[in-house]
Amino acid sequence: MRLHLLNSSGKLTDYQQIIEKLFEKNINFILTLLEVDKVDVVIGYSKNVIPETGVGGFSPSANIVYLSLDPDNKNFKHNFELEFLAMLGHELHHCMRYRGPGYGSCLRDALISEGLACHFETELRNGSKPFYANLASEKSNKLFQSMQNDLDNIHYDHNAWFFGSKAKKIQRHTGYKVGFNIVNKYITKTAIPASQLWAKPTGVFF
Repeated sequence: MRLHLLNSSGKLTDYQQIIEKLFEKNINFILTLLEVDKVDVVIGYSKNVIPETGVGGFSPSANIVYLSLDPDNKNFKHNFELEFLAMLGHELHHCMRYRGPGYGSCLRDALISEGLACHFETELRNGSKPFYANLASEKSNKLFQSMQNDLDNIHYDHNAWFFGSKAKKIQRHTGYKVGFNIVNKYITKTAIPASQLWAKPTGVFF
């Protein structure tokens, strides 16, 4: 596990030591739950973050994670340690899933990959759900019904379903909320945590 801190902007200078210490601490904690290894974690400054936390993340493959931090965001300092841990864990869970069935190519697959990563966050958050995945199950079921035509479509609009679209009348974070609740039903039934479910194929959850 290697940390690569990008700081040509100088925006992260005041946080460099904190980030390095948190990274080591968080990796040690995550490894008690998830046997992840051989990942390059690239951290840099960007405005492309979750507005409510000032932290963002993306994992395109089994061996790399990109984390974005925006110290200028008004919410950045509030619970930064927890949000940094949660985002790092979320993306590392994706890395593990890439080593199993993969992230997936259709909406159905994405719902499970994101639902599992969000549930892994709850393990790291002491059982607290990520705000963007929190929705009552009955409301989630209604949103799931609106997805039926897109579930197995490999050309589905990922940004619309997960980040919202006014044009398509899709609420922000719909995919995260629905995916979280689908996975939650399986976890409730089996009592197996998300940290142990990264290799399960999509079909198991349906």
